[in-house]
Amino acid sequence: RVFESDSLTFYAEVFGLPSPEVKWFCNKTQLVADDRVKMERDGDSISLTIHNVTKADQGEYICEAMNYVGEARSVALVVVVSQEVRFMPAPPAVTHQHVMEFDVEDDDSSRSPSPQEILLEVELDENEVKEFEKQVKIITIPEYTADNKSMIISLDVL
Repeated sequence: RVFESDSLTFYAEVFGLPSPEVKWFCNKTQLVADDRVKMERDGDSISLTIHNVTKADQGEYICEAMNYVGEARSVALVVVVSQEVRFMPAPPAVTHQHVMEFDVEDDDSSRSPSPQEILLEVELDENEVKEFEKQVKIITIPEYTADNKSMIISLDVL
């Protein structure tokens, strides 16, 4: 993952006798060095740097090394993310975790309880509703105790 306008660099080491020829590809198109795309080699160490990355640089990168004895390749996937995402605040860490345990009663019903049947009541002002929805994450996959007599559902409060 790389942000738009940043630089992206790949490093690799290539060994072989005779020394292999190295080619770089992006989405199956061979890359050519220019003002923005730099390819360097120092002995067995090679690198590819792309400056001022754009969405067009997103995709599958292949480093291919080849000599008359054989060939090797390495593949990497690159996702280019817009700069706006970089400055979005990260979600707050979970500060509380509440675990609710429900007894499973024997009855005539042939089905087990499901998370939709559990009601959690919270009293909020109109202004607090949106904020609450942002701060609560309910994990709806029930976990049964070893004796199958109770069910646990986790509620994370941010």
